[in-house]
Amino acid sequence: MILMDDRNTLPKEDISLRPACNLCQDSLLTIGQKDDYGSVIICTIGNRENGWFATISPKTGGDPLQDFTIQLMPLAHLTHFYQVHFYPTLAQNYGLIFAKVSAAIAQIMIEEQPHFKPISDSRETAVSIAAYGKATTWKEKKEHLHLKIFPFRGNIGQPYTVDSTFGKKEIYTDSNTGEEYVKMNPVRKVALSAERFKVLAARFISLLSEK
Repeated sequence: MILMDDRNTLPKEDISLRPACNLCQDSLLTIGQKDDYGSVIICTIGNRENGWFATISPKTGGDPLQDFTIQLMPLAHLTHFYQVHFYPTLAQNYGLIFAKVSAAIAQIMIEEQPHFKPISDSRETAVSIAAYGKATTWKEKKEHLHLKIFPFRGNIGQPYTVDSTFGKKEIYTDSNTGEEYVKMNPVRKVALSAERFKVLAARFISLLSEK
């Protein structure tokens, strides 16, 4: 348990649904429905206060023939990771849905490309999955908390600043400013084909409905 004095107490904010928040509106949808962006609801867990839901995006920053992105969000309008601390069952349900979605991603990667193995001696055949999320305390931008989970490969599998391999990248110097920088491949979101997206959404729903 975290103990804090009054000077360091974290605010417990109002987590009720916001009419202007697109993710709050998405949380009202049922499994199989599409939101305004085109994402499909593939899983829900818990209730309005302690629950989460997951969607699959119609776009990816990777290869549209083999990659995809899943997004996790609380049903309640949380805007910072620390707020999960106030709701123990919400934290438990996050662990459950994160585990279920991760297992489904691994299963689909192996089904689509049989050379992948859950445990492998080679990077080329290893099932690598990454998660990315952000939260902000900026008062004017309280976005609904969300995390993305995706196959870690290609352009969306590049090392990030928190990875030890990022520090090993070759450093260049700008001839005009003297500033140092490293090179990264550009990442652009591209749409999955309608057929692939339909098949993926159905397969995720099937896997995530299993007990």
